[in-house]
Amino acid sequence: MSLRPQPTRWFEMLTARDDLTMAAETLAQTHAVELEIHSQTTTRMTIPDLQGRLEEYNRLAQRYQQYWPEADLRAAAIPGLPARVMDNALNELYAWREDADPLIQRLETLRSEHAELALVEEMLAPIDDSKLNLTLIASAGPALATALYVLPPHTRLTQLPAGVIYEQIPTVVNTFFLALGAPDEIAALEQELSAVKGRHLSLPSWLSGDLDDNRKQVTKRLDEIDQETQRLHSEIENLSEKHRLSTALSDIARLDWFLTNVSNLPISENFGWLTGWTSDLGGKTINDSLKRAGVRAVMRFPSSSPIGNDPPLVLRNPWWAKPFELFAGLLGTPGRNEADPSRLLAIIAPLLFGYMFSDVGQGLVLFVGGLILQRRWPFLRLLVAGGLSAMVFGLVFGSVFSREDIISPLWLHPLEHPLPVLIVPMFGGVALLILGLLLNAVEAYWRGDVLTWGRVEAAVLTLYVGLVASVLHFTLGMSMAVTGLLWYVAGSSWESHTGGTSFPTAIAQLLESVMQLAVNTISFARVGAFAMAHAGLSLAIVTIADVSGHPVAGFVVMVLGNMLIIILEGLVVSVQTTRLVLFEFFIRFLHGEGRVFRPLVPPSQRHA
Repeated sequence: MSLRPQPTRWFEMLTARDDLTMAAETLAQTHAVELEIHSQTTTRMTIPDLQGRLEEYNRLAQRYQQYWPEADLRAAAIPGLPARVMDNALNELYAWREDADPLIQRLETLRSEHAELALVEEMLAPIDDSKLNLTLIASAGPALATALYVLPPHTRLTQLPAGVIYEQIPTVVNTFFLALGAPDEIAALEQELSAVKGRHLSLPSWLSGDLDDNRKQVTKRLDEIDQETQRLHSEIENLSEKHRLSTALSDIARLDWFLTNVSNLPISENFGWLTGWTSDLGGKTINDSLKRAGVRAVMRFPSSSPIGNDPPLVLRNPWWAKPFELFAGLLGTPGRNEADPSRLLAIIAPLLFGYMFSDVGQGLVLFVGGLILQRRWPFLRLLVAGGLSAMVFGLVFGSVFSREDIISPLWLHPLEHPLPVLIVPMFGGVALLILGLLLNAVEAYWRGDVLTWGRVEAAVLTLYVGLVASVLHFTLGMSMAVTGLLWYVAGSSWESHTGGTSFPTAIAQLLESVMQLAVNTISFARVGAFAMAHAGLSLAIVTIADVSGHPVAGFVVMVLGNMLIIILEGLVVSVQTTRLVLFEFFIRFLHGEGRVFRPLVPPSQRHA
């Protein structure tokens, strides 16, 4: 098992100039490539007025995007120069626009008519006065004028002209206001209606005096509009196929991606040059992808980078350790000579979490929740391991959905025996701190600095182990501690005489290190404290449920109480686990000084 991050490999790819965009997209789809321009290359790719063409496309999209295909987009099978591809795609869009504009204008007119008629239909539904003649209202004038408005629900009009006859027709959604009066009075009324966000509604001229007949006519016209709308949409879709709109839109989307992510590339008259870093160390994935895409390219993997930069690093972990890369990522990427702790954390983090959140039932909820939600939020895979650990420690402490009277504990109940619950995590913390110091030794070996570590840091480790061991066996432990102290003095003296840290500074650093280790050790008692707090909160919920005096009330209390513990304590325990890992464990060996590998992101497969 290797804990060392893997450096990426420098690659160089020569491709036909016409294949450049396709080659860049194919590399991005492998998720294994980070592009970096060779600094010694002076000739750069220029794309004449491609940005201007994209702006023209954006103007077309604002007007017509809702009428363009929504299916998955496929790029053209024939590659070409970016400017030429863009021109061809825009020409298809222009041709489609010329044919589709009359259809779209008719469609939008029908949409507006449909919206008006739907409101008229809504207004007519509750009317039961057969004397209301809509034909006369629609054709009133010139001595009389009418106003028909749609008002927001519960709208109240405070001042109405005295000579105006009006009728309010409320519906479930809107309030319709119909008024009849002199033209000047209606004009004044319309100003007030507009002030309360009223919307003017026109009555169709073909309405009759019979309400039932009007309802039928409106329904018939709405059906006719729906049928014609469906026909127009079908014609627009046929035009999209005729002008190969999917291909044109896909090509433009990819060129937009290319301009944003893969600009300033070195080219010649016939070739393009792509260089950078890859996590595909053998090159098989990249070569197979280029072959499947039909890209004309030649790949080369030099033994070293010509630009002299440190390569980005990637973490090589099995599937079960992948979620725990999140912890190291909080500090950055481990450096080339730093240990990747992800595999160790796959054991350590669940142990810490489960000890503090020990309950079989609540752990099962977290486990199932992690399984369900991990596809949508991958970081929630941590809940799977945490839930399993909580279930195991639930058996150890004998807790099922906050009750300690269902199963017997494999060890003890925390509130009945608090001292062992506090002490055990401290010894676990000692083991974790020692592991961190040993990982520091491994990193010193990778750096070729193991002798310095042996003279100074190994002495600190011996002193710490001796002080801890003295709790169990005073004589043996103090002997180790004194040995570590003398070892440190001798090693620091050697370092000070060979140009290293001065002796007084080294002694001050020793005091700081010992005090820090002591504080870190004691801080692991909080793991036991949180386990007891979890048990205490569980006991409080069970007590409230038992004294409720009714089975249903008790059941509700238990359900709500367990939900509270899962949400509140689950969050708090997660934070504490993260804190212990970062500030007690990582501080011994991890600085996160590695260069992050940022693979090129492929273009979207759907037109947005």
